Parts: sequence; structure tokens; C-alpha cells
Amino acid sequence: MELSNLNLLIESGVPIVSVTVPLLERMTALQRIYNECAIKRNLPIYLWNAGWGYFKQVKSDLEKQVSFLNIKLTCLQLGDGSMISALNCLSNCNQDGIFILENLSSLTGNITSNKNFSHKIISQIINIYYDWASSVQSKYLIILTNENVELPQSLSSLIPTLLLELPNHEEIADFIKVLLPKFLGELSCNGDIAAIVNAASGLTAVEIRLGLTLAVNSSKQLNINSVASYLLDYKINRFRALNLNFVTQPNLPDFGGLDLLKKYIENVKQDFSPEARTANIPLPKGCLLVGPPGTGKTLAAQVSAKTLGFPLVSVDTAAVMSAGAIYLKRLLERVEACTPAVLYFDEFDKLFAASDESGEAIGSRQILGTLLTWLQDKKTAVFTIATLNRLDALPPELTRVGRFDEIFYVGFPQAIERKEILIMHLGRFDERYRNGSNPLSEKEWRIILNKTLNCTGAELARIVSQAARELFHQGQEMKIGLEQLLAQREAMVPLYVRDTDRILAIENQARYICQPSSTQDTSVFAPAITSYWGESS
Repeated sequence: MELSNLNLLIESGVPIVSVTVPLLERMTALQRIYNECAIKRNLPIYLWNAGWGYFKQVKSDLEKQVSFLNIKLTCLQLGDGSMISALNCLSNCNQDGIFILENLSSLTGNITSNKNFSHKIISQIINIYYDWASSVQSKYLIILTNENVELPQSLSSLIPTLLLELPNHEEIADFIKVLLPKFLGELSCNGDIAAIVNAASGLTAVEIRLGLTLAVNSSKQLNINSVASYLLDYKINRFRALNLNFVTQPNLPDFGGLDLLKKYIENVKQDFSPEARTANIPLPKGCLLVGPPGTGKTLAAQVSAKTLGFPLVSVDTAAVMSAGAIYLKRLLERVEACTPAVLYFDEFDKLFAASDESGEAIGSRQILGTLLTWLQDKKTAVFTIATLNRLDALPPELTRVGRFDEIFYVGFPQAIERKEILIMHLGRFDERYRNGSNPLSEKEWRIILNKTLNCTGAELARIVSQAARELFHQGQEMKIGLEQLLAQREAMVPLYVRDTDRILAIENQARYICQPSSTQDTSVFAPAITSYWGESS
């Protein structure tokens, strides 16, 4: 739930609410609680945190500047400044007001050195909840935290948690229109602010203000475009701090083969169009790309984002595994604020790897629940692409209809696809392969294509780059022919040869369950279809 629901919860008689906000947005949250709740009910706000060790009264002026005042209320005078004393004061307090306890990280139960201390806090909060729920006084408690923590199970079922929502495009536009004149003066009225709004999407209000301030102070030529460009760089760095890689437009060449996957992405692009909304076509959810390592799944995801014209936001799966479901919720909120976008999970199966001796995935259950809910209920223009090696590593709930639209198998390229991939990479070094030219004869192509059977796209790229490097080192003209390609093929041991059993297991498990990413090769380079006895059919 979002912070905008705080008033609704208070009016419904909920005495305790948990509010999670980023550290930068602490003052924003206090302002909103003061303006939207305290003033409306003519109630004072009192804040306690471990840094002070006592309560201070929160005030906000007409300029929305928050200040903290010392109070002289006897009922809120703490004995030793501890959290226990603060809760004792609240238990015995007869003062109306909104009381905020900040950064109660021990509620997570992570303080193993004194578990009784944590249990006592939980018990006190439960007691306060029921005492205040039945009281005729206007007393409300807000647990304010800026950490990626959740309330323990004993409290989460009792106390609702609210998140400080990110501003949408309309709110960002209004915010920019107020701020820009302060920075750019008349320049702000002479340009379209859409570029700045897009650059600021996914940032909090404080981050937008800080990014604009830095842009103005660092730009030599102040204009709408320069401010938008700097703000976009600022957002990329902020996302990187959250282990999100934000790429506005992947600058990549096309990839060889995978024609069915390409056609699917083109159809997805149509499904995101305004005409599709008019026709009530549902928004696409995403797709899974399954196959052995090196077959081009990651490149396919990047080129798909380029085809859709969406920015690509890559998630660090290791960071999600480490930080848990709360962290994933924050990331998904950031990504949804950047719509339209492609959300990319690499090595998706690692999120659900068993992590203890019993084979049970500790911590992944909450991650799975978060993903399932988000994928099922998603109403925004976020297209999710997840790549993985083993389909059987995913929980069945993720592969059922309604989570992802399609599951594609991306296997070893067929003969004609290997030719396309080789020509694409050869054209980078040898101009003879560009613009449809083909210096190799059909016989030569048959030889190299037969020699590269069961080579991945990455291995084909390696063969070409090594051949080019060898010619460069020898000082020869950059003309890569069959001889150079065969020499590099013989010097390499493909993954299929090194790990045949596991590669075959991946193929056999997924190949006939998933949709094929390529049509059957019917070119002159395709291997002849033979009978069981080796006869051509």
C-alpha cells in the first residue's frame, strides 16, 4: 500500500501503521504526515529516534520546512533514552497525538545477541495496538523505517505497511514546472520539458531536486536538453547504486538467426501500441528464454529492447538473492515508474536455487511470492525478459499461463544461422563480407558450417575475432578466409564437447516443452534428412 492510504487507515481505526521510506525522503515523509494527517485532525506529532533518545515535536511552516522542537510534556520524558523507555512512555501516555518511532531495525529479529530484548519490543507494540484501538483518545503510532526490512510475522499480520510512492509523470511535470524557473529563469518557458520528465521518471522528489541542482551547477550551457541529459546520467548512477543497470537505448547490432523470436518481439511491439489499447488487447507480460550458455539469450534480450524502443533495466539477481523480497519490491517500483521499459533478469534460475542441506530455497519463497503477484497483477508497460539455462530449476508457478506470455528455447544455431552469425561478425573486420557480399564459395561454406556444428553464437564470434587478431599480429591484410576460420576452430574446444552430458540434459528437458526460436533450416546448407539406416529421404 502507498503512503496516500495513511489517512484512510487512521480513519478506519488502525492505531499503528508502518511506513517505509528511502533515507533521502525522510523529511518528505514527515512533511506529508504533518500536512495530510496532523493538521487535518489538529494533532501534534512527536518523533523519537535512537540518535536523540527522547521525543521531539515535529513542526512544518508554510515553506514546508520541517523543524524539531524540544517538548516539556512529563508523560513523554524518558528514563534512560532507550527504545524500551520510549515504548513504556507511549503505553502510559494520555496525550493525544501522532507518535513516530524511527528506525526500529531490531523489530526484524536480527539482533541475535539479545532475542529477549526484541521479543519484549514486539510484545509492547502489540499491547499498545490493542490498548489504543479500544481507546477514545486520538492516539496513533507510526513506525518509520528507511531500511530494507520487514516487520516480523507476529506484527506484519496486525500492522499494515505503507511505502512512499514515487511520483508519476504528471506529478513530475508539475514539480519540474515549479523548480525550473528557479534554475533556468525564462529558459524554462522556451522548451518542452518532456525530456526532463522522462529523465526524472523513477526518481524520488528529493532525488529530482538534487539532480536538477547538480545539473544547473555543472552545466556550462544551460538549456532544457543539457539539464535533461545530466539528469538522465544522474538517474543512471542512482539506479546503479541500487544494483540496477539502466540503458536508455541499447546500441547493439542485429543478431543472427532466431527468426521466430524476432517475429514475436515485433508482435509485442504492436501490442504496446495505442491502437492495441483501443482494441482492448492486453498488455504483454514478458517471455522466458531457455537454453545452454552462450547461445545468444542475453544478446537477444538486449536487441529485443532496442526493437521495442524501450530502455533496458537489468536486475542483479545476486543482489536480489542477498537482500530479499523487500529489496525486490523497491526495484520493481522503480522500474514501473520508468515505463515503458524492458525489465531483464539474467540467470533467472539462480533466484530459486536450493540454499540448504534439505534442498529448500531459504528466502526464495518470499521472492517468488513477490514476483508471482507482480507478474499476475502488472498493469504497466513493463515487458519482462528472463534468461536461464535450466527450465526445471524454476518453480512451476512461474511457468504457468498468466505469468509469462511465451517460453522460447534458444539452442545451438542451425547451419543457415551459423552462416548469418559468421557473416555478421566477419563484416566487422573484413569489408568483403559487407553489403551482401560473399567471398566464400558454397563448398567452403559447407566445410566451415560442418566444422562448427554445435558451436554457440559466442563461440562463432570468438572464432572470427581470433582470426582477425592473428592476421593483425602478423601484419597481414585483413582478409579472413576459410583457412583462417578453420585454424581458429581447431584451436578451440566448444562447450558442447567439454560438457556434453549437461548440455544434452538442458536440451532434452526444454527443447520440446518450449516454443522454438527459429524455423526449421531448409537451406542448401541444412544437413540431409536420412533414415535410420543412413539412406537419404
